[in-house]
Formats: sequence, structure tokens, C-alpha cells
Amino acid sequence: MDVIYRYDPFAPISVRQISDAKSAIDELIGGNDRFKNVVHRMQQQTMGGEAGEPIVIPMSPMTSGLPLFPGAIPTQAPFAVVLGCSDARVPTEAVFDQSFNDLFVLRIAGNVLGSECLGSLHYALRNLKDSLKVVVVLGHSKCGAVTAAVDTHLSPDAYVNIACTYPLRSLVDQIQLAVRGASHALEKAAGIALPNKTMYRSLLVGVTAYVNAAVSALELQREMSLYEAGGPEVVFGVYDFESLRVQSSPALTPETPRLRPAPKSAQELADYAFEVVEALLSLDDDDLEAKYMLTMRA
Repeated sequence: MDVIYRYDPFAPISVRQISDAKSAIDELIGGNDRFKNVVHRMQQQTMGGEAGEPIVIPMSPMTSGLPLFPGAIPTQAPFAVVLGCSDARVPTEAVFDQSFNDLFVLRIAGNVLGSECLGSLHYALRNLKDSLKVVVVLGHSKCGAVTAAVDTHLSPDAYVNIACTYPLRSLVDQIQLAVRGASHALEKAAGIALPNKTMYRSLLVGVTAYVNAAVSALELQREMSLYEAGGPEVVFGVYDFESLRVQSSPALTPETPRLRPAPKSAQELADYAFEVVEALLSLDDDDLEAKYMLTMRA
């Protein structure tokens, strides 16, 4: 399999137009699909499949956000802000197949909000507002910070080691709202049907990853409305390691948005948590534990 980056200095330059939030979201989802398709082709060849036709990726300094000549400094003009997790397995630009100067990226464990993140966001809104069209919260499956928060919820005595370190405690505490919301939704939907503690923990970690992204999106939307009316739209999604897909539900249908608008209220957040649980439990597998472990291991 050949992946070829090709630069033709005589090719006509087509400038990408990101005019609104919809076109920004379409570009991000399209980029995630490009990333997913390339990786799937690599996996197929690794497993003995055919290499297929070479993948040719046209490049030019202008469309890649690179300087046109030595010493030039491009004007910063990203079309999206992305708040993501620090997890090294989820590089934001790669997941969305974006290049230099496309994304203004904030990364912190558990994709939670803090003073420094909000300061960076305010900088972007103030100085890059002419190019920014959307703000994205990107969670991911198998998140270590989410798992730590779930474990402190299920076994409070294990919280002692975390509680003694203020910065770590601050991260975990911010995820507790999502853990409680996910736990309530799970108990409401499944109740006594989940007697296996290991399975319940795994399910809770998976649901919390989605709810935590929604919580951060809700907080961001409120923060931005206080800062300035009419700012960029806030959306959220979760990168799933199994499918390589950014999605807003574990059971994606054609009607389900890949990047979903931020909840507008606590009730909408609670409804979303229950929706995620129902989607997860409705996946087409015979055994609940096996079904879950195949899709979202903790």
C-alpha cells in the first residue's frame, strides 16, 4: 500500500471555504472518515489483503497552512477550536485529518474545563473570531481520567491516594458530575439486570466518556454566552478506538449526528445520558458483557 503526498507547483490552488458551523463540522467529519479509511486499508493489508490503488494526497504550502517561502509566518486562522484529552493515542489533527493552521487545540486529561483552558478559549474567541466557526469537545473511549473518576465513585476508599494530590484531585472531581449522571441513567435503564460488578464498571466507564464530553460542551456553551453573544457553535463527540470514528452515540444510525450540539440544560444532559445507555444496551449482540467488552473496554 502506497500513501503518496504530491506537490505540483503548477497545479491550480483551490482555497477551502469554511463559511459557517455546518461546513466546519462537515470538514471535520469528512476528515475523520478519511483517517478511518486510510487506517482500515493499512489494517486490511497487514492481515493479508490487497493493497489496492495508491492513495495520493495533493499538498501545497498554501492549502496546508505552511509558509510560502523561507522566513514567512502565516497568519493564524483556524476554523475550529477543539478541547480534547491529553491521551497520546488521540492526536487531534490526525483524528480529523487536518493540517497546520486548521485547528486551535486545547488538550487536558479528561477533556475537562479549567482556568487555563478557559483562558486559552477566550484568547481564541477574541483574536481568531474571524476564522473560527465551531468549538468541539472531543472525548474518547477507554479514557484513563474517566476510569479513575469511576473507580473513586465505586470505591471511595481508593480516593485517598488521589485526594492527597490537589491537581489530580481537581481533574477527577470535575468528572464526577458525568459519573453520577451516567450511573443514574444506567440504573434507570438496566437496574438489577447488571449484577456483574466488572461489567457494570466497564459500562459506567463507557457511558461516562460520552456524558463527560457533553458536560464540558454544556459548560463551554454557557461560558461563551456569558463572554459574548453569537459566538461559534459548540458541539461534542467521542473518538472510539474500535471503530476509529468520532461519534455522539455508541450505536450510530444515519440520523445520529457524529458531532452533536451541546446540551442546553441539565434536563437535556440527563436525557442524553439515558439515550447513550439505551443505545449501548441495544447493540446487536447476544451477550451483554461480551457486547460491551468488544466496543468500549475500560
